[in-house]
Amino acid sequence: MENRGNAFVKIGICDDVPILRDVIESYIRAYEKQKGLSFQIDKFSSGEELIKEFEKGGSYDLLFLDQKMKILTGLETAQQIRKFNSPASCRIVFVTSTDNHYQFRSVQPLMVIAKPVSMEMISEVLNMATKQVIAAINAQM
Repeated sequence: MENRGNAFVKIGICDDVPILRDVIESYIRAYEKQKGLSFQIDKFSSGEELIKEFEKGGSYDLLFLDQKMKILTGLETAQQIRKFNSPASCRIVFVTSTDNHYQFRSVQPLMVIAKPVSMEMISEVLNMATKQVIAAINAQM
C-alpha cells in the first residue's frame, strides 16, 4: 500500500479558473473539519498538468474535473487518466455546465455535478467517495 502520510483520501481538483478550484477546496476542507477526516488536496490548472502528475507515478482517490478547459477537456483528461487508473482506484467527478452527461459514461465517473457547485453537492460526492476508499483499504488488509 502506498504511503499517504496522514492523508486519508488523496483528492485532485482540476479547473482552469482559480476561484473555482478554491471554492471546491473550501467545501472539501469544511467537510473534512466537520467529519474529522484528513484529505490531501492538490490543485491543477489544466488537464495537461494533471496528466503529467500521473505520468510521474502520482495517483488520486478522487478527482474533480472541469469539463471545459483551454486545451484538453475534462473528458479528454479523464480518458488519459483511465490509462493509468481504473474506476475503482480513481473516482472521477465531472463539474460541468453542460446537460449532456451521457458523453462521460465511457470513463465511468462516480458522479457528474452541475455548476455552480454547492456544499451539499460536494458533501454527497465525499460521502460516496470516502465509503468506497474505506472499502478498498479494508479489502487490501
